[in-house]
Amino acid sequence: MADKIAVITGAGSGMGRAIAHKLAGEGVYVILAGRTQSKLETVAQEIAAQAGSALVHPLDVTQDDQIQALFNRLANGHIDMLINCAGDWLIQSIDDTSAEAIDHLYAVNLKGPYLMTKALLPLLRKSNNASVINIGSVTSMQSHPQVTAYTAMKTGLRGLSGSMAEELKPDKIRVVLLAPGPADTPMRAAASPGVDRSTLVPPEAIADMVWTLVSLPQGITISDFLITRIH
Repeated sequence: MADKIAVITGAGSGMGRAIAHKLAGEGVYVILAGRTQSKLETVAQEIAAQAGSALVHPLDVTQDDQIQALFNRLANGHIDMLINCAGDWLIQSIDDTSAEAIDHLYAVNLKGPYLMTKALLPLLRKSNNASVINIGSVTSMQSHPQVTAYTAMKTGLRGLSGSMAEELKPDKIRVVLLAPGPADTPMRAAASPGVDRSTLVPPEAIADMVWTLVSLPQGITISDFLITRIH
């Protein structure tokens, strides 16, 4: 994967961090995008210690001007992989979920991947085997209570991924939704303290699947991809 370049959102922790480590370990130059610069720099240092290469670029995926700044920084080159991993979730009843919470979940989980993909398309089109991997959720395929607003956004991301996959076929860009079950991440730990970690999907397993998807031969793709724990 020499000379391959990946942009990873939400790269400061959890699944995004694991994906960054996996891709860098395979020789991909990774661009770490996320809101918290200190976390991104820590990941970059970890990658450098393993002889990998990484660039830190703080951004909020809900802010179009910040995404445009990333494009401007990379405009003279290309990218081969866009991993839309930034996200947020909420465990809350329908009655208790505010309009503001719905707007936030929409902005991070659905609008963000759309804006990132749209902005970076010119750079993806320069690749001879480009991939957009949208990190979704098992909730887009299986219904659960108390996560209605989150489920709506991740189901929207599933639809977005399918439509993008069809629209970008002429550009030879594969778009795949990778939908993990509950993952062993800091976000999950904060939302569900005391959860049995043996029931959760390790972020490294998700990262391995991302690598499998971006390594597919040119012209080959896979549709919605669900990854869960065997209980």
